[in-house]
Amino acid sequence: MVLMPVFAQSAPVKVAIIIDDIGYQKADPHLIKLPYALTFAVMPFTPNGAEMAELAKQRGKEVMLHMPMEAVALNHLLGKGALRQSMSRPQVEQALNQALTQVPQAVGVNNHMGSLYTSLAEPMDWTMQVMAARGLYFIDSKTTGHSQVEKYSKLHHVKSRSRDVFLDNDKSYKAIDKQFKQLISIAKQHGSAIAIGHPYPETYQYLRKNLQRLQREGVQLVPASQLLGLPGAPHLASNQQPTPAKAPVKSTVAPAKVNKPVVTADTKQPEKLEPEQVVTQETAVQLLSAETEVQPLELLPWRLPLRLELPGFSAPSSANSLTQDIPDLFPSEHQTAVPSEPLPGIGVLQY
Repeated sequence: MVLMPVFAQSAPVKVAIIIDDIGYQKADPHLIKLPYALTFAVMPFTPNGAEMAELAKQRGKEVMLHMPMEAVALNHLLGKGALRQSMSRPQVEQALNQALTQVPQAVGVNNHMGSLYTSLAEPMDWTMQVMAARGLYFIDSKTTGHSQVEKYSKLHHVKSRSRDVFLDNDKSYKAIDKQFKQLISIAKQHGSAIAIGHPYPETYQYLRKNLQRLQREGVQLVPASQLLGLPGAPHLASNQQPTPAKAPVKSTVAPAKVNKPVVTADTKQPEKLEPEQVVTQETAVQLLSAETEVQPLELLPWRLPLRLELPGFSAPSSANSLTQDIPDLFPSEHQTAVPSEPLPGIGVLQY
């Protein structure tokens, strides 16, 4: 009897890339029209948000609500309709429902800013009850090490995950490339990973050129919702206990029954796997094993997503104002893009 060789079947490796802050920038439609399964997080009450959400839907792209939430600083950049610490439960529910009306295509939500709000137990309890009632998933942008998202998404059976990588805190090509490689490395070690980027011209130019690399690396780009049932990087260790919630108040929104989620968060950059290394079913099981020792990832701080000279956060009256006095975001090959200067006295922020 002749024994035929048995070939190992590679485990699927998947990543999602969420583009935040959709609704203001000239780069928005260019990113949406890229022939890849990017996920777009649209801000409510923005000049172009409704149009961009509909364009994304028409192009078969997944749409999320990018919900403004109170931060520890720079709250004048939140935009209209933000969730704030001072809100009562009915006000939180009303604000979320109004924002979701602005982006009816949304199948999930993630936080814009929110370093203060997502750390608050009771407001996040209320928020997750609305997510459950409307059958929405939640992606934690992870702007604080004290986030309550995991606790209350589990409590209310909301499918949730945390981002693993910020692509473009530093908008230089070299820095974005480093973060892109980190995304691939985390996904190969843990089976899947989530990155968040922004509609910068630099990010658009990088993704247009490099998203095709994912296929060569054996990595599939998928909408964020497809990663909710997959194992991700282990949770970031935290020394602080969650703030106990107050006595529950009966919600005005009836919760929907959904499957229990798999909730994950950030980890340290794992050891890079060489591109030619094949991840077989056996090695994938080893990588995803709970016995694999992984060190926690240092939280990446956030930089301002928009230049301060851009209108928008002050509720502009016309979308045409976006194009005034703004350099060409998509220069030709013979032009040089205008670099973004750091904001004096601001530096690196948590938001």
